[in-house]
Amino acid sequence: LTIVGQVYRGRTHGGTEVAIKVQRPSAMRQVALDMAVITTALWGLQSRGWGNGDLVEIIDIVAAGIFEELDYRNEAANAAEYRASLEFLGYVSVPDTVDELPPTPRVIVTEWVAGRHLADLTTDEGRLLVEMAVDSVTASLVLTGYVHADPHEGNLMLGDDGRLYFLDFGLMSEVEPKIMEAFADGIQAVLNRDWRGL
Repeated sequence: LTIVGQVYRGRTHGGTEVAIKVQRPSAMRQVALDMAVITTALWGLQSRGWGNGDLVEIIDIVAAGIFEELDYRNEAANAAEYRASLEFLGYVSVPDTVDELPPTPRVIVTEWVAGRHLADLTTDEGRLLVEMAVDSVTASLVLTGYVHADPHEGNLMLGDDGRLYFLDFGLMSEVEPKIMEAFADGIQAVLNRDWRGL
């Protein structure tokens, strides 16, 4: 799929270092074309009996999420909600939006995070980042129900302050309580080697 935006490092007139995410001019058109091609291909597969009949419905849900991602005001709201949802852990951070430069549909300005991605960490630092990430993603799945839907290496940083930073809140997901309970039961069954229960 299309890369929707590009992030630049900048500085405000007041001297604050910031990250400026700018949507590519052709993003909306390209995403619409991508979705049309994927939907057509899946519809063709489904009409030949492949799948269980929900392929086009799945791509509709994904497409709705991607089109929502195209409005960076939603991303700012998602980031604030995610920060609040995991505040109880004490080590999860989210870059703050810059108050004097509020988000627009195509531009979002956040604080610049001083930190490093997994590839730039020592083995011990990498282990720490991964442990914190696994714990926080698990907490999202089984406790809060508000999930960062794109937690890959590029969207995770170990801050110079020792905190775990999540980046890019365009794709989020909500998990229903009964599904959270099922995840928790499954994890407990694995930890207890209760294969029948799993």
